[in-house]
Amino acid sequence: MKLFNLDLHISVIADIKNILTEQGHTIDNWCLSGHSWVFGKEKDSVDVVNQNTWRQLDENLANKFYERYEEDLKEYDGFVVTHTPCFSMLYEKFNKPIIVVASTRYEDPFSSDMLKWMKFNKYLQNGIDSGQIIPLSNNKYDSAYTEYFTNRKWPVIPSLCEYTNSKYTGNKEKFLYFSKLPLNLNNKNLISKEEAFKSGYSWQDLYDYRGIVHIPYNASTMSIFEQYTANVPLFFPSWEFLGKLREEVKGTGVLSETSWNQVHGLNSNSYIISGLDDPNNFINNQNIMEWAKLSDFYDKENMPHIQHFDSFEHLNFLLEHVDLKEVSKKMEEHNKQRRREVYDKWRRVLQKC
Repeated sequence: MKLFNLDLHISVIADIKNILTEQGHTIDNWCLSGHSWVFGKEKDSVDVVNQNTWRQLDENLANKFYERYEEDLKEYDGFVVTHTPCFSMLYEKFNKPIIVVASTRYEDPFSSDMLKWMKFNKYLQNGIDSGQIIPLSNNKYDSAYTEYFTNRKWPVIPSLCEYTNSKYTGNKEKFLYFSKLPLNLNNKNLISKEEAFKSGYSWQDLYDYRGIVHIPYNASTMSIFEQYTANVPLFFPSWEFLGKLREEVKGTGVLSETSWNQVHGLNSNSYIISGLDDPNNFINNQNIMEWAKLSDFYDKENMPHIQHFDSFEHLNFLLEHVDLKEVSKKMEEHNKQRRREVYDKWRRVLQKC
C-alpha cells in the first residue's frame, strides 16, 4: 500500500513508517514538527493546515485542505494519522481508509471546547462504525482514555522505535537521570541529563550510560519505547511511590502532562464529561494515580523488566546491586517477542485497508 501522513510529531510516525516499510509498504510524510532535524529532515511547508492554523481545524478548514490537495493525494491508498488525531478530518472526503493512532490524549486541540470535542467524537464514532477509520493506540493509557470518551475500542500496538539503530552498552560510569523533576539526590552514581549534555546528544550517548532513572511526566513517551527497545536498564518509581511524589511535589513535572487541561492551565475536569474517574481531574491525586496504573512503565506485559523503586533510598540500593547485564539480556530476549507481535498486528491492520 501507498500511504500518506501529515504530522505534528516526529517519532510515532517514524516508528510506524519503519515497520510498514519493512513489510513492503510506503508512507510519504509531511512533517510540521520543529524537531524534524532529529531525523535529518526539513520542516515541510504546507498550505491551509500548518503550525499556525492547525488549532483552528474544523470542517471548513478540512474542506479547504481537500480542495487544495485533492489532486496531490488522490493517488494514495489510504492515510495514517498519529499526532494529532484531528488530522483524520482532512482525509474524510477521499473515501479511503484512515489509520488513526491515539498516542497523547487524542482530543487536542479541542480540550477546552465542549461543542468541537463532542463533534469530533461523533466524527470518529461514525468513521469507526463505517469502517473508514481504523482506530489504534500505541499504549494502554491512551487506548483506555480514548475509549472512555468515544465509546469505541482502540486496540493497542506498542511502539518499537527501532529507528534509533542504537543499543545499550553501559560503558559509562554513571546512571543517567531523565526527568523534569530536578535532581536533588546526593548520589555520586547519578548525573542529570542537563548536566551530562550541555548541548546536543545522540541516542547512543544515552544508551552508553549504565542505566536510566525516570521520574515520569507522562504515562507514555516515545523515549521510554526507544530506551526499552535498546535494552537499556530502566528505573521508575513504584506506583505507590509515584503517587506520593506527585502529592508532595506538585507542579514539578511528576505526571504533569497526563492531561492537556493541566498542560494548558485549564479547569481540572473534562469539558464534555464530569465524574470521579474523569482522567482530566488532575487535582484529585487518587484518581490520577488510578489512571496511572495503565502507564507504559507499569505494563508488565509489554515492558516486564523495568526496575521499580519504593523510595530514593531503595533506588540507591538498586543502582548498587542490580545485575545490569542480566536485566539488559532479559530485555533483549523479550524485545524479540515484542517485535514479532507488533509486526504481526500491523500486518493484520493493513489487511483491513
